[in-house]
Amino acid sequence: MGAEFIRKAAKSFVKRWDHGRKMLATADLFTRQPITAAASAPFDVPGGTALRPGDSVTVERAGDCLIARHGLSEVGRNAHPPADLLRAMDASCGIARGTVETIHTIAGVAEISLC
Repeated sequence: MGAEFIRKAAKSFVKRWDHGRKMLATADLFTRQPITAAASAPFDVPGGTALRPGDSVTVERAGDCLIARHGLSEVGRNAHPPADLLRAMDASCGIARGTVETIHTIAGVAEISLC
């Protein structure tokens, strides 16, 4: 009689909180997703540099400034980067991969985001 009762009773137990968790995980019109933007900084670009938005560059720390390189050539320099960007560069051994976001040719400045 004990085993029969357990088989009958097992069918009636339903975990209701699983449905609530599913409802919380389902996105609706008012769901806000966290967006993380990459840290970016303006780099002074010399006149003859052929950079385009979306190009991948390597950013290195040289003393208190950051140097952007495309291959082996220097394509940009930031003489006064923010302190949090310098700390992030130190955490990644002084080198990071960057992406050119925008280029302002008249001002000679490129906005580079660091990954």
